[in-house]
Formats: sequence, structure tokens, C-alpha cells
Amino acid sequence: MGLSLEHTTFFLVGFIIYIGIMIVIGIISSRKNQGGEDYLLAGRKLPFWMILGTVCATLIGTGSSLGATANGFRGGWYGSLYGLGGAVGMLVLAFFFCSERDYKFMTFSEEMQFRFGGSKNIRNVMGFFMFIAEVAWLGNHMNGGGTYLSYVTGLDPLYSRLITMLGFGIYVFIGGYLAVVWTDCIQLVLLLGGFILILINAIPAAGGWEAINATYEAAGKGTALSFYGLASVSAITALSLAYTVGISQVGTPSFRTRVYSAISNQAAKKAFILSGIILFLFSFIPAIIGMSGFTIATREGAAQILQNPNYTFAYIATTVLGPTLGLIFLIAGLSATLSSADSDAMAGITILLVDVYSTVTGKSIPKEKMVAASRVSLVITLIIAFLATLFAQDIISYISNVVGSLIPSIAMMMILGKYWKRSTWQGGMACIFCGTAFGLLYLFAPPFQKLIAGIFTGPAIPVSIVALLAGIIGSLATKKVEVSEVEALRLVLESREQTQAVKAQLKG
Repeated sequence: MGLSLEHTTFFLVGFIIYIGIMIVIGIISSRKNQGGEDYLLAGRKLPFWMILGTVCATLIGTGSSLGATANGFRGGWYGSLYGLGGAVGMLVLAFFFCSERDYKFMTFSEEMQFRFGGSKNIRNVMGFFMFIAEVAWLGNHMNGGGTYLSYVTGLDPLYSRLITMLGFGIYVFIGGYLAVVWTDCIQLVLLLGGFILILINAIPAAGGWEAINATYEAAGKGTALSFYGLASVSAITALSLAYTVGISQVGTPSFRTRVYSAISNQAAKKAFILSGIILFLFSFIPAIIGMSGFTIATREGAAQILQNPNYTFAYIATTVLGPTLGLIFLIAGLSATLSSADSDAMAGITILLVDVYSTVTGKSIPKEKMVAASRVSLVITLIIAFLATLFAQDIISYISNVVGSLIPSIAMMMILGKYWKRSTWQGGMACIFCGTAFGLLYLFAPPFQKLIAGIFTGPAIPVSIVALLAGIIGSLATKKVEVSEVEALRLVLESREQTQAVKAQLKG
């Protein structure tokens, strides 16, 4: 399935040079790291444009580029639905969950603890669940990058995922979150430029819209060219995909990290709103590339691509632009994966250090040892995420199944804690445990999965329903302990063993 040895060598050399540039950025960024918060949260001083850059680079990532292109190949305009769901999720985050920067949280688990009356039980448990959520996303990004490399090099997908992991892991290891943000901004320019150039050339290479229409009609897929391809899929299938993507944005810890690291709440909110709009506009590009790819592959009899649409972007980049220029823009496509993976990696190690470590050991890591501990945690997180890729088949199914099983209950818990004053920490526990148990049952019990998939096509909607009901019932069945916001914040910061910071903040 790989390209010629000459073109493969060209790509690998270009990829190595590209990663080398990212490493240099990591080294430069590392010089600004004065301690734990600098390494993990870039000193909480990121301006609007840097938040916008890192958020957009993550959004235009594995699912909305490679996965959506494959969906466009299979289902026409249905390929744009992923981006629509993600855009809605970002707007929900911006307008309803983007005002927590001033509380000085470091992790989503601390925010959850605050929302449920400062209960340390919530933080202790949620640290593990948040870490699992980030591992799930990391596995998805490794799978996406592995798909690119597998096509280009002909390597086994497992080895390709390992190379992808090392690709972003090295510069994150060196430079921390500031390196992530800077490299994301650079990668955003590359991937947008690459996708737009491919788009400009893809339609003419396919023979124009008439040829695309005729090809889908001849293949019996004319309904794929309807509004969002909805005439070709059931309403519940479309709703399930869009909902899975949107609710995943709400419940993914890495997006909360953007709020905590921003220079102000307003900067984060503006960045989230604009990034949602950009994702919506971008969402049509992968679908068009996918439809052009289907037309070209059908005309050329490219059996490999027709049988495995996950390689659509790599195929059309090298077919439409030619091997040399196409391989350059395969690096741009790989940027989409790397820019998503590095942010989730940083969120994962922050959770592992600040929440999971303190829960297991009963103590926190000294500030002077935080950077070294962060790097060790990164290695551990990447290894676990790599093992998670063993569950992967293709990009969209991974997101629908693995991510859709694990993250919706986190989002439901956040909604309950912030907007329902009667919620209790016991209700929060019921929400996350019941929702996650339902999701795990879906993943590991084939008969149950078949039953649920036959009704909802994916787990995200039923997981959300189960989690929300469990949270409501659990809260109503337990006594509400009234705790003021000041007291809840004190408990959160105290559990992080920063008593002096608590006193200073309360006096302020």
C-alpha cells in the first residue's frame, strides 16, 4: 500500500525535518519554564490569538480532517456533519462553560470538585476518569497519524502509530504546554494551507461537479449529495454522530486547559466562539475532498482506496498534486493529527500529576520537581494511549465507540454540577459511575453493543441519558450540604496543598 521507495524516502526526510523544527520550538519554549505551572499551563498568560491557534489546530484534527474526509468519500456531504457537531460543541463551551479561569484551577477535576461543594471524593474519583478520557483521545490521534504513515510508507499500522507518538511526544517532552501552543499555531497555518490547496485542485481533477454527481449516481449513492447527506442515512445516525462530537468537546479536559491557561475569561470565550465558526466553515472542505477522492478512485479503479476510505486524504494529495508536492501536504495533514495529540497529552499529564498522583500517594509533588515529574508522566501517558489504539478500527468508529462511551458522562456531570443547585456529590458519583459502566458494557459486551447500536447507532446518546438520570436520582436520594463558593474554592485549593494561595485569593 505504500508509495515508491523514492517518494517514501522523500516524505520521511521531510517529516524528520518538520519534527526537528518542532523540537527546536520545544527547546526555545523550555527556556521560559520556571516551574510546574509554566510547564503545564504556560504561566496562565496565553492571549486570545494563541488560544485561538491551539484550539483551531486541535479542532481541525484527526476526526475533522482524516475521519471527515473518509466520511465524505463514503457518504458525500455527510462528511461535513462531524464539523457541524464540533462547531456546536465549541459554541456551547463558549457561552455556558467558559468563565472559570479566575478560580485558578489546574485541572478539570478541580473544577468538578468546586461544582460539587468542594468534595474531595469528587476530585479523587474524577482524576481517574479525566485521565481515561484523555487517553481515549490520544489513542484516536495516534490512530489517525498512523493511518497517514501507513499509507505513505507501507509500514504496519502499529509501527506507524508508534512513530506518530514519538513525533509529537518529543517536542512536548522538551517544551511543555508553551511548546504545544506555539507548534499548534504553526501547524494550523500548514494544515489550512494544505487543505485549501488540495481543495482548489481536487474538484477539477475529479472532472468537476458534474463528474462527481454522475459517479455517485452511477454507484447508487446519489442521496449522499443531499443536505448533509441526510437522505442517505437515518436521522438517528446523523444525530448520534453530531451529538457524539459535540458532547465530546464539552466533556474533554484539554478544552478546559485552554480556559485555565488563558490570560482572561474573555480571551478564552472569544477564541472558542471564533474557533467554532472556523470549524463550521472548514467542515465542508474534507467532505468535498472525500467526494473528489471517490470520483477519482472510481475512475482509476483504485481498489485499495475504495476498500479502505481512511486513506482518502493521502491518496488524493499525491494523486491531485503529484507525488512531490502531495507528500509535502501530507505533512500538513499529519499536522492536524499532531496538533490534536499534543494538547491532549498535556492535559493528560496535568491530570495524572495534580489529581491521580495525589489521590494514590496522599501528597503532592514539590514545585521544584514538577517539570521532571511531568516528563515522566508524559511517557507513561503515551504508552497507555498507545495500548488504547489496539481498540481502533477506523477514525470515526473509534470516536463514535470509544470516545462516545467514556466522555458523555463527564459532560453530564459538569452540566449537573454547574446548573442544578440541588445536585450533590453523591449524585455526581452516580452520574459518572453509571454512565461509564454503561459505556464499558457497550464496548466489551458484543450482544449489548449490537442491541444499543441497533437503536441509537452509537453509545453517546444512551450514555448521556443514563448518566443524567443517575445523577438526578442520586442527588434527590441524598441530602444537599450547602457550601458557599468561597468555601468550596478553599477546599479545592487546600486539597492541592496551597494554603497560602488560598489565603491570598480569599483576601483578594
